[in-house]
Amino acid sequence: MDLNVPRRLKLSVRRTEDRAEATGATEGPGTDNFLSTLKARLAATEYPDEIESAGWGYGIDTKTVKMLTQEWLHHYNWEEQLEHLNRDFEHWTCRVNGLDIHYSKANEKGEVIMPLLLIHGWPGSWYEFGKAIQLLKKRGRFQIIVPSLPGYGWSQAPSQKKFGVREIAKTLHELMQYLGYKYYLAQGGDWGAIITRTLATLYPDSCLAIHINMLPCLPPRPWTRPFQSLKAATGFLFPSLIYRNHPREQASVEALKAYAIEEGAYFFIQATKPQTLGHALHDSPVGLLSWLGEKYLSWADLDPHKPETWPFSKTELLTQIMIYHSTGTITSSTRIYYEAHHNKDVEWMLKSPVPHRVPVGVGVWNKELFMVPKAWADDWMNIQSWHEFPKGGHFAAFERPVEFEKEITEFFTKEQVLDRFSAKRLGLKI
Repeated sequence: MDLNVPRRLKLSVRRTEDRAEATGATEGPGTDNFLSTLKARLAATEYPDEIESAGWGYGIDTKTVKMLTQEWLHHYNWEEQLEHLNRDFEHWTCRVNGLDIHYSKANEKGEVIMPLLLIHGWPGSWYEFGKAIQLLKKRGRFQIIVPSLPGYGWSQAPSQKKFGVREIAKTLHELMQYLGYKYYLAQGGDWGAIITRTLATLYPDSCLAIHINMLPCLPPRPWTRPFQSLKAATGFLFPSLIYRNHPREQASVEALKAYAIEEGAYFFIQATKPQTLGHALHDSPVGLLSWLGEKYLSWADLDPHKPETWPFSKTELLTQIMIYHSTGTITSSTRIYYEAHHNKDVEWMLKSPVPHRVPVGVGVWNKELFMVPKAWADDWMNIQSWHEFPKGGHFAAFERPVEFEKEITEFFTKEQVLDRFSAKRLGLKI
């Protein structure tokens, strides 16, 4: 079998334990009792004590974990969800940069304008784009490629150190080239946003335009925009004063400070001791549910106490968690934090302006973790579209698929993007 040739893939109940298996998703050892063992472990869960008055102040509360555990145990059907994923989405795998990479693709019949690479982050998966994929297919404007990042879901995990953001970007770029897409567009949030920016910086003559819905960004450089640089430095210390007439920008700066103080501990654990954490999360379904569930219910724009109002269903949330649990990839998924930190990938990205010839679109969702004032970003990239949304959080495609699809379609069909793509295909200098 030529592993470099794209092969159709059927997602299965449990990924094989043999990580060298070509497909990365065949029925593996222990599949027959995987679900019964899972149910037994869920039923035997012992919960810790808690301070009732603390609510979510100490982390996800026991009431929510119990509710989701009972849903997982008594109502959730993984086999039924897999049937849906295999029926409604096309899955492929091929060897790229030494790894078997899973991707879902959607090709419209008739003329398709541009290849679009959608890139997830952590604790996401390709599945968070599921509803958006269906909406984009109806538009018929794009060839859609949605990979699982290396070490996530049905994509093989790197077995060597230093496989960080730049290496992942190289892998996805090579995937697009191998599939015949010399020129393409890219969109991402969370790590997907960082990888998307890295693609545009490393491969600006192939990655022709990008859209991101998370924007970690340094303040303007004093030698390029001295006034904005001074304003940014002062505004970080006194956001309510400097940005008093700009509530969205004030909220962005205050959210950055709150993240560093109240929310960022998980980042430093995963950036320093991912293997220690992995021993706990890999072995405990409810531990995994607690760790990932807290992120979804804290970072999304929702009230965790009112599941009937959540923008995604409990089944959809549990499917995200089952993708990690059934493929055994929670530990490998967190290594991106370690590698990016120790390889200084994020530092490199933050200090590397996106080439001006690459148009950039930004979606600013109400409860995004990382967003900066537009004046900061203008010094680092050529922003052609900046839209603010009153609802939506860190998982834009998962939470607000209709608005997300409309936003990226409108950006990627703007004149600046279409002209650049058409010129490249015709071999014109731009």
